[in-house]
Amino acid sequence: MDMPPEMHQLAASLTAAAARSSAQLVSDKVRSLRAGKKTDETIAGLEEIISELIDDKAELTRIAQAFQAELVAQTLTAGDVRYIADTVVPMLEKVADAQGASGTAFKKSISDLKPLLSAETVTVLQLLGFNFRRGVGDPLTKLTEKAILSRVSRSDELQLAQVERENLYMQIALDPDAHARFERMMGR
Repeated sequence: MDMPPEMHQLAASLTAAAARSSAQLVSDKVRSLRAGKKTDETIAGLEEIISELIDDKAELTRIAQAFQAELVAQTLTAGDVRYIADTVVPMLEKVADAQGASGTAFKKSISDLKPLLSAETVTVLQLLGFNFRRGVGDPLTKLTEKAILSRVSRSDELQLAQVERENLYMQIALDPDAHARFERMMGR
């Protein structure tokens, strides 16, 4: 299963906590304490076991809450779906209208998608394991990043390269050996 690293850490912590507080392990500790026949040591040992079990319970609660938070973060609610449908669909329709005749196919695709943007459909798909945030959100984020980066002016890149070249020339000029090698390389 493809899980984020945080989820792997939580699963490892859960396994470790479960192993520490297994019934057999606790039972063995209690049995060994009782075998010692020293009341004070037995009481101190039992108190230590109880303290460890309370700590483990707190850790298990924290892990369960972290798993729940991760699950909630990946799940779209009915309100989320309504908001997306009420906000994104009209915006996409405006974009299709602005494209004129070439936007007709895009507008048909939008109308085909509208029935899928219902709370019931999204809930069923999520129950089947579809992660909308990862399946739709991540690709949209990557597309947006590519669109922004593609708009970076090539002249800005060219100016940066020129400044870097000038810096290298200055470094060569400051180093007599490098300057001599550069002169020989340039045939001067």
